Amino acid sequence: MASSLHGATKGLAAVAVATTLVTVGFAAQKGRQQSAAQDTAVEQGSQAVPRPFVTPPTGKDNSPGAPDANAGEQTKPPSSELTLPTLVYRAYLRAQTRLAQSQPDCHLTWPVLAGIGKVESNHARGGALTATGDTVSPIVGPALNGSGFAPIRDTDDGRYDGDTQWDRAVGPMQFIPSTWTVWGTDGNNDGTSGPDNMHDAAVTAGRYLCANGRDLAEPDQLRSAILSYNNSAEYATTVLWWIAGYAGVEKPRLGPGPTDSPSPSPSTTPATSPSPAPSRSTDPSESPSPSDSTSPSPTPSPSSSLSPGATASGRT
Repeated sequence: MASSLHGATKGLAAVAVATTLVTVGFAAQKGRQQSAAQDTAVEQGSQAVPRPFVTPPTGKDNSPGAPDANAGEQTKPPSSELTLPTLVYRAYLRAQTRLAQSQPDCHLTWPVLAGIGKVESNHARGGALTATGDTVSPIVGPALNGSGFAPIRDTDDGRYDGDTQWDRAVGPMQFIPSTWTVWGTDGNNDGTSGPDNMHDAAVTAGRYLCANGRDLAEPDQLRSAILSYNNSAEYATTVLWWIAGYAGVEKPRLGPGPTDSPSPSPSTTPATSPSPAPSRSTDPSESPSPSDSTSPSPTPSPSSSLSPGATASGRT
């Protein structure tokens, strides 16, 4: 009897070990598949991977930008925190104009760009830009080394982010270098494009969000677009909250929606990978192309150009 019980126990233990090995092997295989899918997405110019982001303070007990569990009916940020630096606002509005002409069915609006710009860099660190829209100092995110977020090994030899081991999000709209290589666009018609220029970054963000024929006037498609920018539910909630504030509306009520977003592929021929950007002219004047003929005047009027939720500051 004891011998039979011992044999049965050994048999059960062997089954348990085998089951554990199968489970571990399946988990490892699934992890490899997810990693391969992520690598493919990055190679195709997608940044639909989880990465760190800023949650700007709301001025209320230093709570994060997104409404927390105690936010209750707080559906948008206080108006005192919705002031936009003038140069940043112009870049967002110009991008809206460009996309309205090239992809009118996308219905991109500047509050969408403002929501992303707020969370990504607090609008280029509060509008710390040169007259031509370049950031006064580089805006570079933490290394995407897999510590708490997606691991993305260097794809640009440190050209944009200065890191030859891991990629880092760069510029006021925080593009992963591989995404910029595919989507980077000259937003102010100066013959160059770089993620550290506010005009270039805003137009590029608009094109990226409008990929796959999205209509951003549809709440669920807007959420999908935001998740393609950073595949994090918390990120999407935070950005939508700020978008609502800048648009002067309540945060849209969404259906369950996807938990992730397919990798976007260029809906129009992407700009070629920019060559190392030469020194930009310090002349603040720009020579818009015909597509920019309806761009805003150099001094936007907050009372007429901005939606009810936002105002433009005088900082240039």
